[in-house]
Amino acid sequence: MATKSLGALPNVQLEPYGNLLLDPDNPRLAELKLTIKEQDRILLWLWKNKAVSELVDSMLASGYWRHEELFVSREADKLVVIEGNRRLAAVRLLLEPETRTRLNIKADWNPSPKVTESLKQLPVIIRPRAEIWEYIGFKHLNGPQPWDSIAKAQYIHRVHTSFHVPLDQIASTLGDRNDTVVRMYRGYLVLKQSMDDGLFDPENRTKPKFAFSHLWTALTYKSVQEFLGVTQDQPLKGQLVPKRNRQKLGELMLWLYGSKEEDVEPKVRSQNPHLREMAEVLESPRGLQFLRSGQPLAVALEAARGDPRLFQDAISKAEAELRNASRFVATGYAGERELLETATNIEKLAKTLASTMRRQTMDDDE
Repeated sequence: MATKSLGALPNVQLEPYGNLLLDPDNPRLAELKLTIKEQDRILLWLWKNKAVSELVDSMLASGYWRHEELFVSREADKLVVIEGNRRLAAVRLLLEPETRTRLNIKADWNPSPKVTESLKQLPVIIRPRAEIWEYIGFKHLNGPQPWDSIAKAQYIHRVHTSFHVPLDQIASTLGDRNDTVVRMYRGYLVLKQSMDDGLFDPENRTKPKFAFSHLWTALTYKSVQEFLGVTQDQPLKGQLVPKRNRQKLGELMLWLYGSKEEDVEPKVRSQNPHLREMAEVLESPRGLQFLRSGQPLAVALEAARGDPRLFQDAISKAEAELRNASRFVATGYAGERELLETATNIEKLAKTLASTMRRQTMDDDE
């Protein structure tokens, strides 16, 4: 899957930029469902999310660099740009003020005649998509311009299902020794199922960035697997979550990503520690009940752990903090009366706590 698999590249040819189309299957757009006809939507999304303005600034200064070839696939008599979509987006926005107006992109660029001339015809290499995917996969998964995790997962899914490359071969080519390829692929199948079944829309999430890693990492927890009815060793094809657990899949996606339409914030705000805490909550029927009732994750976690666990944790934390205070008292305490009063209160609380525990121990022994 490395660059060398392309073999000897054909001669670079120049193609009028207007003949080239943005790719709706670009892994950068993995969270969206687009068609080749939605060129404006693709262009606007790239502009808003993928720093196309940086390329515009570069082109305004230096024109289009001829060594930056676009990799293009001829599909249904259309020339689709598989590698270089951001560059094509920048060119279109620079040369088409009417497009900028239509998309409400406020910019008053005025490229020089020399720059304009360099943008009208672009250097392209035309190859079948399968061969191009091998090249860009190496570049963006294991090379200098990495994609985010959802784009990587979409690429892995495409190569595996469309080009029939085994997952272990993809992993081997990318130097993956931690089963990351398999975990991403499993996560992508579950994501796709949730979208296909109308249970989740990535554009309805509450956070600006789609944290796909929350999902594929969650699926490594045994409690999440049992909640959804999936296993680590089941075949990775089709819909992994049984139909009987369709509602649970929707619940999980809501807890992970929230919902703008329903004004619901996600329970998992960061992968560490919230994802681990949610997995712990799912181990307890009582914790799950609290989670489903809309309680904050911290409250559901307390319910899942129960009073004995919470008491043990509190005692352990108190001892650890008091040991820290003892370490610094000689150099950190300068006679402040309020600190002495606090220590005196702690002393009284500790004596009362110990006395209560002794009485309970005696009662248990009788």
